[in-house]
Amino acid sequence: MKQDLTVTLEYKKPSLIFKLILWFFGLLFLSFISLFIYFSIKTNKIIKDFAKAAELSKEEVLDTASISLNQFQDNLNNVSELAQKYNFLILGTDKLSGRDGDPELTDTVMLLQADFKNGKIKTLSLPRDLYVENYQTKINALYFYGKDRYPETPEKFPEEVIAEISNFKADHTIVMGIEDLEKMIDILGGVEIDVPIAFTDPLFPIQDVDVSEITDPKLLYEEVSFKTGFQEMDSSLALKYMRSRHSEGDEGTDEARAQRQQLVLEAIFDKILKTRNPEVFGQLYRFYLDRFAKNISTEEIIQIGTVFIDYISKNTSTEISFEKHQLSIYPDDENGVIFNPPLWQSKQQWIYQIKDQIKFTESINAIFN
Repeated sequence: MKQDLTVTLEYKKPSLIFKLILWFFGLLFLSFISLFIYFSIKTNKIIKDFAKAAELSKEEVLDTASISLNQFQDNLNNVSELAQKYNFLILGTDKLSGRDGDPELTDTVMLLQADFKNGKIKTLSLPRDLYVENYQTKINALYFYGKDRYPETPEKFPEEVIAEISNFKADHTIVMGIEDLEKMIDILGGVEIDVPIAFTDPLFPIQDVDVSEITDPKLLYEEVSFKTGFQEMDSSLALKYMRSRHSEGDEGTDEARAQRQQLVLEAIFDKILKTRNPEVFGQLYRFYLDRFAKNISTEEIIQIGTVFIDYISKNTSTEISFEKHQLSIYPDDENGVIFNPPLWQSKQQWIYQIKDQIKFTESINAIFN
């Protein structure tokens, strides 16, 4: 016998919990979409801001970023094979506008090592009046004489001579004029410096004064003063702090100037590490392309950056520390490696001489071992 089968389907409203689950996943999906759109817009704005500040097209920035990321990944995969220490010779020229007749001397001669094995940035300032017997000149004139020896790369001469007397072999030599340092600090929006010792310099040379026409000391010099403690300094004030040499007491010595130079460089590094603004990075990148790309390539910077990032990723609780060093001076230090001879022995020149060449080299090697 045939029997008809009737199936009745009854519609039931979704339960509250089911509705909540649907709402949750729906909102989650919308959140993902919203975040994707937000970060796409944000990323696009970051790239645009960087490109505009660096005076590059968006395509140029993206191409450079792609190449750099690939190199970074390759470096990271082989980071154990990369050098962990990088040596720099930093030469700071002190030529003021309005004083064009003066030779371009290096007021700052600094050895710097980025040591990512031990998490340290080490610096040693060599006195600008350190006399090099074999070349019959102070080290601050080596760059000037290098213009005759190596017209295209005058920094090569001081690099060679300093390696000869100290055994410090620079991987890169960076030459910075007053205008370069001023521009970098301006890009960063100033720096914060913890001034350890107060001082007043009554004879700081004024810029943009034509000394061939003006002889009045009141128009040639100004008084600058600094108090102890943390101070926000713009480029003008930071350079005055760094370059001052006519204050009374110990702050008027070359040793004190060397310490202040190191403090300013430390403040610049610290400000760069804390910077998050893409426009600032873009301006810094443009500054690098215009001034230093020939001294240190993008590939070399990425290599150093890879080693740096690898270090901080493995040492999250440890910050990179700064070590500032100076040469010991005899007789203030009985083990001093340099000394100031009497004027009658140095042809009436104020100079420092190496007391013992072996100990001099050993003392520098001990810092940058």
